Amino acid sequence: MRVGVVDPCAGVAGDMFVGALLHLGAPFRPVREALAHLEGVRLSHRLVARGGLRAKKFTVRRPARDRHRGLAAVMRLVRAAELAAPVRRRAEAVFVRLAQAEAKVHGIAVEQVHFHEVGALDAICDVVAAAVCLGELGVETLYCRPLPLGSGKVQAAHGLLPLPAPATLELLAGRPVFESGLKGELVTPTGAAMVAAWCKVGPVPAFTPSAIGYGAGDRDPEGYANVCRVILGESAGHGGRLLELVCDLDDATPQVLGHLLGRLLEAGALDAVLQPLVMKKGRPGTRVCVLAQSESVPALEELLFVEGTTLGVRRRSVERTELPRRMVTVATDYGRVRVKLGEIGGRVVHVAPEYEDCRARAVEAGVALGEVIRQAMARWGG
Repeated sequence: MRVGVVDPCAGVAGDMFVGALLHLGAPFRPVREALAHLEGVRLSHRLVARGGLRAKKFTVRRPARDRHRGLAAVMRLVRAAELAAPVRRRAEAVFVRLAQAEAKVHGIAVEQVHFHEVGALDAICDVVAAAVCLGELGVETLYCRPLPLGSGKVQAAHGLLPLPAPATLELLAGRPVFESGLKGELVTPTGAAMVAAWCKVGPVPAFTPSAIGYGAGDRDPEGYANVCRVILGESAGHGGRLLELVCDLDDATPQVLGHLLGRLLEAGALDAVLQPLVMKKGRPGTRVCVLAQSESVPALEELLFVEGTTLGVRRRSVERTELPRRMVTVATDYGRVRVKLGEIGGRVVHVAPEYEDCRARAVEAGVALGEVIRQAMARWGG
């Protein structure tokens, strides 16, 4: 399984995270295409030096009179981008986490949150660009090393705030941090939200590094390299212990079941399926089976109770063996398509073009889905 490890050497911000992914080799063209609908926005990237290290600097130039937005307005801009469904869900999850943190800090409802800095176009570009890059690199699981806390104060829309900013600290709750002794804002709200939404909690498992990328911050201070590092690699072990959540429903409509399935996958389920069954008194019903990591279980159980119609959820521990896999991108006549490869002992035994990529290319070109899939298979060619 391809994993990414965020190493926030000097902290993490949205542009630093994107810069590191671009330095790893993520192509810039899909980023530019995904954000082409934002008028007046110019994107660029270049190699720079930070503390003697070569790093990639990602820059967003936005209109001088950008405005602040609420969660609904930000989501509309994200959903207007040409994104595969998994990439879109990944980007949306960041702003949901941001809204939840802001709501808790200010004691208001999520719907009332009015983003200031993180609702501007540059923050939206950072999040969408990072989500696109992760998809292009085929990163399936992210981890993050302990985050350094800065000190001092920062000027915000509500006046001077202590660092780390209140929403940033709320987003880092439950994650390891340390006092770095460095002044300034090392972890921004956008960077913290990316870590909170995308990175697993817990120690980094054994893995084999294959590439390292450095993302540059704006400043180049003396004494340390102002970079965020992302390490790409393959996990050493393929498998492990997971939890299976099961409940049986006999009074849920197909619309409710379809919506529930999507919400479970968005909330971190590794897999979620529906199985038909006959329940007591001969009533037709549906079994909902969810596979998850332990840290995702509380949120998934809440969804089963709130979005489903069950009064109880069964839980059991299961073992899973995974086929080592990696992602490659091929160019078809209809656009770029990611192809997932499953391997045993370095030998490819399973090839699967990504459905969402193929579906999007088929809709754009007005051709049959099967034609895009066939061409992706042919272009990979072993």
